[in-house]
Amino acid sequence: MTWAAVVRPARPDERFAVLALCRDFHTASGIPFAFDPAHASRAAQDHIEDPRKLCLILEVNGALRGVLAASAAISPLAPVRIAQELVFWVDPAHRGRAPLRMVRAYEEWARAEGCAAAGLSGLNDPRVARFFGAAGFALTENKFLKILG
Repeated sequence: MTWAAVVRPARPDERFAVLALCRDFHTASGIPFAFDPAHASRAAQDHIEDPRKLCLILEVNGALRGVLAASAAISPLAPVRIAQELVFWVDPAHRGRAPLRMVRAYEEWARAEGCAAAGLSGLNDPRVARFFGAAGFALTENKFLKILG
């Protein structure tokens, strides 16, 4: 089957569709905290509406099937701007070439924002690590999480 896939910035009226994609990411990721729709909705709106942040979507035949949200900031360790992705999720049925187009659009945005580097994070999935490596990203650190309570 051939899909008409478009990568573009999300529009404000698509916030709830973006929120649904974020919920799908949260469910698949195994993040040990409950998904909070109100909190995530505010973050989605912020990334969609703030001109200094990014919210890309993958639209396939009129339906949203992927999201990549990011922001840029000065590094606390060096006087350089670094872009960092907050969420990157593509529906498993649409993980062909379109996710790479999303990453390339993210890189272009980061360059336009004056960033010296762009970061992506993955959740211990070797397929994600291979995809990021093939896109030119290198592993720089591992993060560990301990639930306090």
